[in-house]
This record gives sequence, structure tokens and C-alpha cells, in this order.
Amino acid sequence: MANPFRKNSGWTQYVSVFIVSVAMMLIDSRTTWLDGPRNILSVVLSPIQGLASVPATIGRYFTSTLTAEPDLQIAYDNLRNEYFKLKSESLLLRTLEEENQDLRALLAASDRLKEKITLAELMDVNLDRDNHRVSVGRGIRDGVYVGQAVIDDQGVIGQVTEVMPLSSIIVLITDPGHAFPVQVERNGLRTVVHGTGSVSLLRVPFLNQNSDILVGDVLISSGMGGRFPNGYPVAVVTDVKVIEDEAFIRVTAEPIAKLDRSNHVLLLSRQAQTQGEKRLEQLISEDD
Repeated sequence: MANPFRKNSGWTQYVSVFIVSVAMMLIDSRTTWLDGPRNILSVVLSPIQGLASVPATIGRYFTSTLTAEPDLQIAYDNLRNEYFKLKSESLLLRTLEEENQDLRALLAASDRLKEKITLAELMDVNLDRDNHRVSVGRGIRDGVYVGQAVIDDQGVIGQVTEVMPLSSIIVLITDPGHAFPVQVERNGLRTVVHGTGSVSLLRVPFLNQNSDILVGDVLISSGMGGRFPNGYPVAVVTDVKVIEDEAFIRVTAEPIAKLDRSNHVLLLSRQAQTQGEKRLEQLISEDD
């Protein structure tokens, strides 16, 4: 025989749970009786909650990684470009600082000169074995002329050999085909220096074995020939060899000027007049 209450057992359980839930909600909202059991239950269920959240955490990690990778690459590229930009700017600042130091040295040197000077910047440098020449951005329009003397803040560079409207060619004292009249600063001994094709070496030929020249002697321009003013540093004697059965001694010297490092040079004009020359012209004009 069928039990008439079995059909209503599910409905009865649902109603019972509903009534209990509503009662607990009312008790929880109006009293603090359930705070303790709730806290105990949260502690007991926390490991289960942690395990339940693992899949969602892993999913968020992979999602963020996949979406962030392009952004990280873009950020890396931007930082790398910024680094190289700053690096290039720092190198430029260093170069400008060195150029400013060279210009200050040239200006300091020009203040000591009696001759008229023209500052020129190097445009091209040719330091082949058989050809030591540079070009500068000064020409006919600036009053440059063939034979004009050229120096830097340290010493003699060379002289102008070709002049064009906007530029000029300067032959260096180390050019193999160039000879320059000098004298020993210590005793006034006159001689010449010849280029060797090396920016660090000059030859001092045709000195006999009785010549008074020593290692460390400074060679200065002698003014012979009328092109170059006298008294400018040219080179320092580095070696003196006396060879038996040879009429001349072997003397070498090192240029004082920064031949392979200068970016600017000074062109000296022979047209400048000293105070004495100006006074002499005034006296002549007064006599006339």
C-alpha cells in the first residue's frame, strides 16, 4: 500500500528549509547571535575557497600575460630608442665641449698675436703618405692669399698653397715635399725642417757634426723667406745621431701643433703693421 505522505516529503523539506532560512536571516539582521558561528565557518571554509579560486587566478594570469606582452615590447623599444637618443646627445655635447675648449685656446692665442688673424674651420683632411693637406672654409672673399701662414693654439700648422673663392688648401709642415725655415730657440742656429709623411716626425737635414743642437731643443720659425713671421713654435728635437764617415748629423723632431687633431686654425696676415711700422709711416707722411 502506497504511503500518502511520501509524495509530499520533498515539498515539506523545501518549505522547512525556507522557513529556517527566513528565520536565520531575521535573527542575523536583528541580533548578533550568528556572528560567532559565521566566523568559525569562514575559517573552516577558507581552504576550500582558496582551491576554488585557483582556476580563475590561473586564467587571469595567462590573460594578463598575453595582453601585456605587446605593451612590454613597445615599452622596451621606446626605452631603447630613448637610450640611444640620449647617448648620441651626450656624445654631441662632449664634442661641442671639446670644440669650445679648442676655440677658447685659439682665442687666447690670438690675443697674444701682433699679426692680423682669421679664424678658419677645417672642411677636409688628407693625410696620405705623400700628401699632407687640409682645406678650410675661408677663401678669396675673406682675404686669404697664397703663402699665408697658418697656426693653431700650439704652434705652426703650415701655409696656404691654393685659394678659391670660398675655400683654401693648406699644406702641412709634415708634407714630404714641404720645407720650412726654422732656428733653434736656445742659440739662434738657423736650419730647415722637412716633412716626412708622418704627422709626428720631421727631418732636420744639412747640419754638420759641429752644430750646436740637442734633444729637447725647441725649433721656432725664423722669418726667413718673408712669408712666415718669426718666433712661432714649430717642433721639438727628439733625436740627434752622429754617424761616422758622414758629413751631416741625423736630426729628427716632433711637431708641436696638433696637426691631426685641430678642428680650427688661425690664418696670419702679413699685411698687418706693427706699432713701429705705423709710427714710421706717420713720420714719413709728416716729412712730406
